[in-house]
Amino acid sequence: MRDITIIIPTSVLPSHPDTRIIDETIQGVRTQLPDSEIIMQIDGLRAEQQDRLDDYNEYKRRVLWKCLHEWKNVLPVVFEKHSHQTTMLKETIDKVRTSLLLYVEGDAPLTPDLPIEWDKCINWINEGKANTIRFHFEARIPEEHNHLMLGLENGFMKTCQWSQRPHLSTVNYYKDIVMPTLQPDFFIEDTFHGIVYNDYMDKGKAGWARHRLWIYHPEGNIKRSYTTDGREGTRKFTSDDEVWGLV
Repeated sequence: MRDITIIIPTSVLPSHPDTRIIDETIQGVRTQLPDSEIIMQIDGLRAEQQDRLDDYNEYKRRVLWKCLHEWKNVLPVVFEKHSHQTTMLKETIDKVRTSLLLYVEGDAPLTPDLPIEWDKCINWINEGKANTIRFHFEARIPEEHNHLMLGLENGFMKTCQWSQRPHLSTVNYYKDIVMPTLQPDFFIEDTFHGIVYNDYMDKGKAGWARHRLWIYHPEGNIKRSYTTDGREGTRKFTSDDEVWGLV
């Protein structure tokens, strides 16, 4: 499906230089979208992670080899310094030549064995009903999240719950709405989930209409993504080190 560009950020993990996690993510994407261009954002190292330099350099060498010789239609963009999701996106968004992007974190693959009705999702967006459609990572919506769900329509669940789990979105929405709110060198979700929720809480339907956010919700099992837990329980690096007691 050539009207979707896939964005996959990758950064240092405990398993590196092994490439099994990114291999699984690429395989899941290619099962669903065999021909779409992938832009792989390869982040630099934080100062706190310099002890991983040799392992990460070897990981990057293996990934670049795969981009040349094994994977199809993958454009690697290497960042020499730590840039995180927000800065990497800002510096690569203009490389997207399609109207739609599929954002897939490096350790959050699409399910290879459960189909996604891509034409239906694209039509839902093209008809103006959605800006973003997320692919859920559990078989059903947890009960504790029900208050964030706003109604089921035609196999899609309206929601005010933003997550950076795999999602299909318009490039214009990202450029016009998402990116201006982002802090440098940060996780996208950490900033943006509160903006989406607060817009709905403050303005109701008008607030939701600014984002037009849905979850793909076919009958039965709605799981269309999962996690390979790349961090393996280690800390989540953010720009707010006070949270972690590091300052």
